[in-house]
Amino acid sequence: MDQQITEAQAVAELAQKPFISKDNTDTAVLLIPDGPGSWDFKSLESFQNAPNRKKGSVALHDVDSFIVTAVRHGTELDSVIYIDADYARNAVSATAVFNDNGKDGETRGWRDHRAVFTPRQTKQWCDWIQSNGKKMGQEDFANFFEQHISDFAPVPGKPNGGDVLLFVSQLQDTRTVRYGSSINTQNGMMQLEYTEEGEANQKGKLDMFKEFSLGISPFFGGKPYQIDAFLRYRIDRSTRQISFWYELKQPEAILESACADMIKKIKDETKLPVVFGVPDIRG
Repeated sequence: MDQQITEAQAVAELAQKPFISKDNTDTAVLLIPDGPGSWDFKSLESFQNAPNRKKGSVALHDVDSFIVTAVRHGTELDSVIYIDADYARNAVSATAVFNDNGKDGETRGWRDHRAVFTPRQTKQWCDWIQSNGKKMGQEDFANFFEQHISDFAPVPGKPNGGDVLLFVSQLQDTRTVRYGSSINTQNGMMQLEYTEEGEANQKGKLDMFKEFSLGISPFFGGKPYQIDAFLRYRIDRSTRQISFWYELKQPEAILESACADMIKKIKDETKLPVVFGVPDIRG
């Protein structure tokens, strides 16, 4: 009896052959036997001249490319641009979903056709943000300022590039000294007294500014913004050696302003709805 059942099953399995059918989108599918009474299938869409619908995601790095892509693929009926911004973490991105849930509130979209825009931050912005508040020795601080001399903005009442270069030159010329007291001058500057090490013990003064301004763009291809900063220093009581650092004034606010300008540009040129948040894979 068992042998007869086995033979019957074998006959049934032999009759269960692969065949081609169509799904509800009229796409050809290959159905493959997967055990008695069970089937697996494989879509044959890749063999068509074109896919049934648009899908996939593209990564973009500048706002103009993002706008071009959004205008090309997006419509006001079923496209939404999502902005994910965390200014405190110095991070922002935009995602355009071209097949989102419909504007009518009834139409549902797959949400799998997208353009993702992650603005690339400029080297100047990254350098100043990464070193913000970082204490440096006299030589390292002088080198940092010298390498970024073109970032200083000519703001009235603040040091210009020439003033900064003079300060850097003084730092480089007074490496083997012991610093003493400081005095504030009438022009808003500050002077640090120092004594050269060695037999001469020659005294001198280092002219320092208290504040300075930068003119840099946070994003590649974006306009520059003014960023104000404080110049800080500390003298070691035992060695009389000096360390410097700077403190940027609210860099997150500058980033927010740059993002606001960027978002306005996206709104104005794409004419698509813009919301703040992160889209689900599918709604």
